[in-house]
Amino acid sequence: MKNKHRYLKVLAAFLTIALFLGCFAATASAAPANITQAANMTQAQRNFIARVGAMASEDMKKTGVLASLTIAQAILESGWGTSALAKNANALFGIKADSRWNGRVYSKSTLECYDGVNFTRETALFRAYDSWQHSVNDHSAFLLAGSRYAAVIGERNYRRACVAIHRAGYATDPGYAQKLITLIEKYNLMAYDGTGQGMLPRVLTVLQDASKLCKLK
Repeated sequence: MKNKHRYLKVLAAFLTIALFLGCFAATASAAPANITQAANMTQAQRNFIARVGAMASEDMKKTGVLASLTIAQAILESGWGTSALAKNANALFGIKADSRWNGRVYSKSTLECYDGVNFTRETALFRAYDSWQHSVNDHSAFLLAGSRYAAVIGERNYRRACVAIHRAGYATDPGYAQKLITLIEKYNLMAYDGTGQGMLPRVLTVLQDASKLCKLK
């Protein structure tokens, strides 16, 4: 009888956790659709997040580049898709065209901060694309190809990913990482990362504790 009682307690614990996971998964999957309800945004901005977010989420599954990071960079680098690069070259991430690039290019002026203090204006060539999807794909390919971005690939914490991409030299703006973090948190972009996965360690701990309490033999 005692063993049966222990069994029922463990079964109840598993069922409770299963129900919790089901509810959490449903909430997480629905989050992107409702991501901008509380934010003071224009319809164009909502559309931009929805469009780029869908691309970034799919891309993350294949490349390991965090979706929230990709979306935040697209917002910051392209001015919500309104920059000259975005409009004329379908370029969302401001990647410069060096010797490694064999595609189309687009020339424009840009501000750089090489000493961490002073911004200077210069003209540079940037990678140009056939579509925003092509731009998102190349953004991840660019990060994957550079060993200096190794700390970015596979990073599931958006704050660490933002700091890592800045430290790797993606942008010269000294406030780059914080600007990305601010965008992610302001618009809840982490919902596109599938953050429910972050609950798994805690769920396993609960299971272990439940097993200890029941003293199942």
